[in-house]
Amino acid sequence: MYESLLTRFSQDHPCWDRELLERAGEDAAGLDELTARGLLKERGGVYALTGSGAESFRRAAAEMFLDERPGGEPENAGRCLLTTALWLELERANVQRWGLKRYVVRPDWPVRPALRREEVWRIEGGKLRWLYPDEPRFKAMLAAHPAVPHRRRRAEIPDPAAWAAWRELPGERLGLDLALIVNYDFENYRDFRGHPGDEHRLVNADRFYFSAAATAEEQLDALGRFHRLLWELRRLAIPGYLDCDVHEQDSVNWLIFVSRTRAEADASLARLKALGDELIRPVNPMEIWTLALEDLKAAPDRCEVIWDVLPQAGRPVCLTL
Repeated sequence: MYESLLTRFSQDHPCWDRELLERAGEDAAGLDELTARGLLKERGGVYALTGSGAESFRRAAAEMFLDERPGGEPENAGRCLLTTALWLELERANVQRWGLKRYVVRPDWPVRPALRREEVWRIEGGKLRWLYPDEPRFKAMLAAHPAVPHRRRRAEIPDPAAWAAWRELPGERLGLDLALIVNYDFENYRDFRGHPGDEHRLVNADRFYFSAAATAEEQLDALGRFHRLLWELRRLAIPGYLDCDVHEQDSVNWLIFVSRTRAEADASLARLKALGDELIRPVNPMEIWTLALEDLKAAPDRCEVIWDVLPQAGRPVCLTL
């Protein structure tokens, strides 16, 4: 009994509270029984699997033919709950009936090279200055691999040896909370055989990346890692394919800072806007938005496309220059 409820505690969503489970359509009353049986543990109203619960999860998932792994102890339960709430609201609000949508929870993709904060950005006189483009390895990579216009792109890695060498550099993790990757009219792209450098399956898609970073320092750190990811994709991995699909339609990259309340999102918006277009200038085109979960919850149900949801619920910090 309550196998469906138990299998909610997956690797992507390792902890839940009663409110979120009810929003997901589950009978949260089962939490008491699963806790009494030693399958769940509760702390401050937040539930997670025990060791016995993880074993029961594996059996239930196998019986239900679910390709899921049990969640472990969350490092930051509050942030995990926010990510799960965001995912549930995006699912509720966006149908994407004539395309494909794919979520990547906590995309922990490598970002190279690993750099200390003082090597990435600095605030001088209230103005943002990016430092990472002058880091010797980064500067050499940009000089050796100029931008590739989409009309000259090829469905191959231009310099496999250079990309392989770059991937050997010590890296750090992207550290975002959720990615929503949206493909439109996917039937029109069936003839595209793929790209060997597209390890994250980003070609022919719009990409919306969400971060729960809450302070100015955390947000600039997240943005600095995002910059370096975009540079690697544009210059080494999939040159010419990141910003334009195979039918020469724009593909977007949004970084969205998520808060629970509108007041928190407003504070984030004001703080970031004060830094101006320099936030995105090195890696334009991209966009930065803020989003309050409070506003996303007010979005209508079952909108056909994500463009009927995020631009209405979110607020822009920087638009493509």
